[in-house]
Amino acid sequence: MANQVEVNIEVILHATEDSKKIFVPLFEVFQVKEEEFSQEKMIGHYGNTILLFKITLTKKRAEAFVKTLVSKISKLQIDEILDNIDMYFEDSSLFLRIGKGELVRKNISLQQNNAVKIRIKVPIYKKADITKTYTELLRA
Repeated sequence: MANQVEVNIEVILHATEDSKKIFVPLFEVFQVKEEEFSQEKMIGHYGNTILLFKITLTKKRAEAFVKTLVSKISKLQIDEILDNIDMYFEDSSLFLRIGKGELVRKNISLQQNNAVKIRIKVPIYKKADITKTYTELLRA
């Protein structure tokens, strides 16, 4: 499966946030460097600068990222995902969000707000196989 997994990561940083507080732990936990991300500058509602960082990981690097991610998420949260897995799908991708505040402390916790967005994609050719495929990926 290593050659089939693709991971997209998005980090939104507001003008008041220090990028090093996010990217140092992101590197230490997942071996992903700030320099590898593409960067897009936007203007927020109140005229503040917002930076959008994006990266796509493929093949063995994506598989390693997923394994690390799953190993760092608490069993309770993994069980919650598995119990409600259909809520985490869009098309044939699995979407997760990890809290930036927890990431700064090198803890990985699923959160909806102020989060690093993660999209995990595995080619799935039958809609009926989506749940099975991602359940196996999260239990590996």
